[in-house]
Amino acid sequence: MAYRRSIAAYSLAFIVIVLAAATGPVSAQSANEGVLPRSDAAPDVGPADLQDAWLADRGPASSRPLEVEEDQIQKSWRLAPPTAYARAAALGRVRLELGLGDLPVPATLIARAATPQESGSYANMARELAPGVPAFQMAAALAFWRSGEFSAALLALGDSAWSIAASLAAQLWMLENFTVLLLMVLGSASLAFIVLAGLHICSHAAHDLGDVFGASMPMFATYACLGVLLLLPLVLGEGLLGLILALFAMGFLYGRARQRRSLAVAAVLLVTALHPIAELGSIATSLIERDPVASSVLQVLAGTETAADVERLEAAGSVDVTAMHALAYRARRLGLFDASGDHLLSVLQRAPTDFVALTNLGNLEKRRGNTTAAVDYYERAIAQERDATLLFDLSQAYSSAFRMEEYEMILAQAQRLDDRKVAALSSLGDAELVADLGFPMTRLRSRLVALALSDGSAPSAVAFLAPGRFGENWVVTGGAFALIMLSTLLLGNRWDRASLCERCGHRICTRCDGTVWSEDVCEDCHRLFQYPEGTDPSLRMARLQALSEREGRLDRIWRILSLLIPGVAGFAAKRPDQAMLSLLLFSGAVVCGLWPSGILEDPMLMGGAAVLCFALPGLLAGIGYVTLVVMGLIARKSF
Repeated sequence: MAYRRSIAAYSLAFIVIVLAAATGPVSAQSANEGVLPRSDAAPDVGPADLQDAWLADRGPASSRPLEVEEDQIQKSWRLAPPTAYARAAALGRVRLELGLGDLPVPATLIARAATPQESGSYANMARELAPGVPAFQMAAALAFWRSGEFSAALLALGDSAWSIAASLAAQLWMLENFTVLLLMVLGSASLAFIVLAGLHICSHAAHDLGDVFGASMPMFATYACLGVLLLLPLVLGEGLLGLILALFAMGFLYGRARQRRSLAVAAVLLVTALHPIAELGSIATSLIERDPVASSVLQVLAGTETAADVERLEAAGSVDVTAMHALAYRARRLGLFDASGDHLLSVLQRAPTDFVALTNLGNLEKRRGNTTAAVDYYERAIAQERDATLLFDLSQAYSSAFRMEEYEMILAQAQRLDDRKVAALSSLGDAELVADLGFPMTRLRSRLVALALSDGSAPSAVAFLAPGRFGENWVVTGGAFALIMLSTLLLGNRWDRASLCERCGHRICTRCDGTVWSEDVCEDCHRLFQYPEGTDPSLRMARLQALSEREGRLDRIWRILSLLIPGVAGFAAKRPDQAMLSLLLFSGAVVCGLWPSGILEDPMLMGGAAVLCFALPGLLAGIGYVTLVVMGLIARKSF
């Protein structure tokens, strides 16, 4: 009869495994298939091509139809003397005066023209042309460090961190990369821990399951029955998540208090990775493509817009303030100042308190010689927001109107807000200079945040892990784990569970032994160590020697497994919490090691700053993982 039961159980297990293999992996279209916004591509030139590369048809204007008007950046590059210093000064003035933001392409050309002796000065000129691009800030920090200017290198490093925090493009890059990183780290670590926790006690579960069918059931049949139960959710269409839930239930049922707490943490991390983080990553990687106007705005700001981008912005300009600002920015860059003013007036019709439009209209009036109208615009703008550039422009208007007391007061206020910006503007040495405010990135940022929070979010990028009902949303997935934990706590003590003796490895089971001293030590070991006077001395010494040899073999096995398999060292030290933490650190170190410059690279934007964002945390994670492995082995040795 036992033989028939074993054959039936083994056959059933084989059928279930074949069915699972036949169904194949469930495919799910990933939301990460979106294309990222186009980025500036610097011409492939060397230092000798500094003069001609910009004038050739390899600049940012090559992707759109030829304009009658000449780009003010190109014009400044062409009219300046053919030296890097002169061109950097000319472009820096245009950038500040017209509020043109970052100029990464000419900054790249100037950086490539550097000589080894002047690498620091060239890198500094490049970052002054693109202060919001972390790649140039980081390149300047490295150049200063190599030249021995350590204080300047530290300041440049701080500016690099600030540019990452302030730049919308860098924020999008960080959001895309770190959501994918968190998804991979949290998902893989939690899955691996649940699997290891289940495998760690699978022999106990197989033994107890065999007792249900009969004590004479062969061991291979009990494992086959256990495999059937574990694979059943997978066959029913719940995917890998179904198998994980089954392993979680087994690990939580047989685990001690510390392992149960660690499993609960792993469940929380897995639910977080599968739903909020995965959905956030899907949204982040497809956010720009979901808003064509925002995509065209970014192309205009990068100087890579096409006719289609311009037509899209013009079509949306009557109702979209962000599009009108982009058109005004483009017109200003092309030297079409009257057209820029018309777009700004359109902005004021829909947003009368827009301080960027008010300030730039005041600059137009100031350049036309209408100082009174300019002051009126400036004062209306100051009522909305106080900005160092705006206060500098107002002080210039007061100076032209010979209102010297007000000029000095407003200039002092501007210096208190941002003395570096005021110093840069004052260093140009033009008493009539007024500087335009750049494109209002806060509008674009708010637009993208509202889009990300809208109902039409992209599907989860890891739907293939949970294609069934348990993966529908975070409430269902989290509820499944919570139900397993609650059921185990309420019903888990209704039957005795098998365990192993820590000293000799004997199976401890009340159904097999009749009496059990404890879950950790069998009856024989208890008598051997607690009542040595009742045992034969020679037999006792032979028994102790055999146990010592067994412990030495186990130590070698645990040591090898701890070095080869992440997380095993924590189980060897009976510290599941350390196993969970070590898996997190190992996953982080592996991900950062495989992609030290980011999973979604953008060298023109981040450059060396990407390595700082990924490689340094990866190195720290690797050090932490090695430390936990060593601690686990030491703890195992001290048992």
